[in-house]
Amino acid sequence: MKVLVTQIREYIAHWNATATPFVWTATAEEILAKVRLVQVNVKKLVDNSAK
Repeated sequence: MKVLVTQIREYIAHWNATATPFVWTATAEEILAKVRLVQVNVKKLVDNSAK
């Protein structure tokens, strides 16, 4: 268990030392439109599987 904890802490330290800001490539409107599309498709799948 100590080895795992050590490895996780080393990973986090490395990640934080080399972190860069995330740059969004889509607008909020584009993201929300995709979320709505997924919601519609999931609802269709659920409705079809209930039949």
